[in-house]
Amino acid sequence: MDRRLLISVILTTLIVLIIPIYYLFENQRQYAFTVAEDQESIDRGAALFASNCSTCHGVQGQGNAVQPSNGKPSGAPPLRGFVTQLGPDGKPQQVTWTKSRTEDYIRATISSGRPPLGGPDKAPPGQVVMPTWSDRFGGPLRDIDIDYLVSFLESQQWDLVTTAKDPTGNRALPAAFASATPAPPVSAAVAIANATPGPAGSNIVTINTAAQPYKQGDAAAGQQVFETKGCTACHTIESLSDARGTVGPNLTHIAGQPYDSFPNDAEFMKQWINDPPTAKPGTVMPKLGLTDEELNNVVTFLQTMK
Repeated sequence: MDRRLLISVILTTLIVLIIPIYYLFENQRQYAFTVAEDQESIDRGAALFASNCSTCHGVQGQGNAVQPSNGKPSGAPPLRGFVTQLGPDGKPQQVTWTKSRTEDYIRATISSGRPPLGGPDKAPPGQVVMPTWSDRFGGPLRDIDIDYLVSFLESQQWDLVTTAKDPTGNRALPAAFASATPAPPVSAAVAIANATPGPAGSNIVTINTAAQPYKQGDAAAGQQVFETKGCTACHTIESLSDARGTVGPNLTHIAGQPYDSFPNDAEFMKQWINDPPTAKPGTVMPKLGLTDEELNNVVTFLQTMK
C-alpha cells in the first residue's frame, strides 16, 4: 500500500474515533462550565448583598435587621422563608419566598426601588423606602450587578454573605453587621419610622476613611454626580426636583448644619461620603465607590447648600 495512502487511512480512522469521544465529554464540560459560571454570579451577588443590602434586610435575609448603631429595626422585609398567598382554591397557603417572586419582579424591585410602606400617598416623610439601585434610575449599580443580585437571591445561599469579598479583596459585610439580629416581622399595615432620622446621635467612630485631602471641585459636575449615583433616592434637596428621598437626612441646608459634634465642612463631608460604613458602622448609606475627582466635585456641590 502506498505510504501516503496508509497515512491518510490512519488519520481518517483517528478522526472518526476522536470526534465521538470529544462529543461524549463535551456536554459534561459545558455543563461544568455553566455551573461554575452560575456560581460565580451567585458569589458576586452575595458580595453586593453584603455591602449594600444586609444593613436593612439582614445578614441572613431575615428582614427588619436591627441597626447596631442605634438598636432600631430597619423595616425592610425578609427575603427568605415562606410567604402566605391565596392558592387556586382561594384559601391561604404557604409558599417559599423564591416561588412567590418572579425573576422579573425581583429585578424590577431592586432596580427601581419601592415606595414607603403603606404607599406614597399614605406614608409621611421619614418612613422606610427602598432606594433605586440601578444606574438606569440614578442608582449606583450596573445591569450586570442587578443580575448578580437576582442570581444570589434566587439561590438563597445565605452562608456566602458573611465571607463575601468586595472587588478589592476586603470583607464586603460591614463589621457591625456580623452579628445583626432580626427584629419583629414587618407588617405593611404598620408605619415604621426611619431608622436614621437625621443628624442627632451620629455614632460616628472615625472621620478618617482614607480619602485624599479635599480639593476645590466643580459644583455643576458635583450636582451631576449627586443625581446619577443614587443620592436622590435617599436624600431631599429642595432645589432639585428629582431629589425627594426620605431614607437619609434632608440636605437642602446641609453645609450650614453641624452633624452631631462634627462640622459639615468639606474635609468632613469628603471623608464621610468616601466610606460611610467605616465612619459609622451600621449606617444604611453604602460606600458608592466614587473617584477622588467625583468626591471633590460632589462635596463642592454640597458646600453650596447653605
